[in-house]
Amino acid sequence: MMQTAAQPSLPLAALFTELERLDIKLWLEADRLRFNAPPGALTAELRSRLQTHKAELIAYLHRAGIHAPEDRMSLSHDASAQHVSPPSFAQRHFGTLQRQNPTACYYNVPFGFHCRGPLDENLLRQSFNATIARHEFLRTTLQDIDGALMQVVAPAGEIHMTVVPLQQLNATDLAAAIEREIQTECHTPFDLAAESGLRIRLLRLAQEEYVLLICLHNVAFDTGSLSALLHEVGEHYAALAGGQPARLPALPMQYADCVRWQQALLNSNLEPRLAYWRQWFSRGEPPPVTLLIAKQETPSPSFHAGTLRCDYAPQLTQQLKQLSQQAGVTLFATLLAAYALTLYRFSSIGDVVMGTTFANRSHWKQEPLIGSLLNILALRIDLSGSPDFLSVLKQVREVFLAACSHQDVPFAAIAPILQPDQQRTTPLFRTVFSFLGEIPGNQLQFPGIEVSFMEKIHGELMFPDLYPTMWEKKTADGMALTGYWQYKQDLYSAATASALLDYFSHVLQAAVANPRLAIDTL
Repeated sequence: MMQTAAQPSLPLAALFTELERLDIKLWLEADRLRFNAPPGALTAELRSRLQTHKAELIAYLHRAGIHAPEDRMSLSHDASAQHVSPPSFAQRHFGTLQRQNPTACYYNVPFGFHCRGPLDENLLRQSFNATIARHEFLRTTLQDIDGALMQVVAPAGEIHMTVVPLQQLNATDLAAAIEREIQTECHTPFDLAAESGLRIRLLRLAQEEYVLLICLHNVAFDTGSLSALLHEVGEHYAALAGGQPARLPALPMQYADCVRWQQALLNSNLEPRLAYWRQWFSRGEPPPVTLLIAKQETPSPSFHAGTLRCDYAPQLTQQLKQLSQQAGVTLFATLLAAYALTLYRFSSIGDVVMGTTFANRSHWKQEPLIGSLLNILALRIDLSGSPDFLSVLKQVREVFLAACSHQDVPFAAIAPILQPDQQRTTPLFRTVFSFLGEIPGNQLQFPGIEVSFMEKIHGELMFPDLYPTMWEKKTADGMALTGYWQYKQDLYSAATASALLDYFSHVLQAAVANPRLAIDTL
């Protein structure tokens, strides 16, 4: 059963949060402290902290009535009232950027779904509202309170769904109107002080044909968050259509609870993270690779992006998977290595730094949450000495694993501690490579409705200089790599962007043919 008690002291609350994150349970048995922990979870450092706070722990557990492992204390807030708490890492990062650039739209992440069949608009609205009722994040705004950015959770909320009737238009005008509505959604900035990071636009194309546009702000988007949103909306719709309650398990935690976990991470094992970043900077400041490729000294003042599609044959995709397996790496690592070589070839710089998106959802309690747990890892690859492709693969794997271990707390949170007298004005990287493990094509399902994902919808504004995004899709001949490369048009001509993509494709083919070739011969 859930127990409540007066909130513990800050040191004790931090300890409880760390134990909660590690699935370690504490309880009292005849006034003696007992615990149950997964193998390896109760480290020597944690044992020492438990011993230090033992008397306070026993007193608090006694007040809270925790006398069995199934008894759980709640460190969460009252869900029936407005709640104010610090922002998550992602909310702080993207929320601050949006506040600094209130008219900016490059933090909008649009998705489109073509729906054929008798879609019930009222049930769709109710499905989103039911999802909002379950997830506090979808009732959260970011407010300036006493000079600090805070997340404010409202006790209730409803979806704002714009319905646009287009069914009277002819085919030519309809196509233009759909594109116009897509761009309207993409180019409408979010006011995060007044709305959550979710907007819905439903286009009526015909009596039983619709386009559902879902626009997320970066504070709301990572692939896990999108998957959870689409799954829940579909489950609620099916339940409402069948007159049954949705079969969704209770959420193990809310998004705001992640902030407690993130703060615990920031306050624990700090020295290894600082040592990691000291080693990272021992090679000096990262060179501006993308600017060197563009032969420019200053960043682009514009955020308008050009887009190139890329599609690869299932046979090459399978060969790349086989190469990855033989090298003991993932397909993602192989694509990262090929992208690093592309940047190296066009910049002539062997010290390549690039970002890659990483949804930090390593704990089972975080899997069903809506809201961004995204971190962008800074990967620094050393390509000096012309190593062969297999050696680059090994290095990418090691660099990525080290980044995952030490960048679970973003650099922005570490920087004030690492460099207290230095305020950074330049980013660690200006290009981001994103590999989506699963596209949302089959994740949104409505009974009796044919739903297809609209792959070609994307924003025309972006923050990085170069931003390739790739994923796998099903084809008649098997899984095939596909995606698009976006580039800042003020930095790169279409010809330069095409040359980058062409060389990336060449590296993939050459690596499959002979992965032991030195990279300078590719």
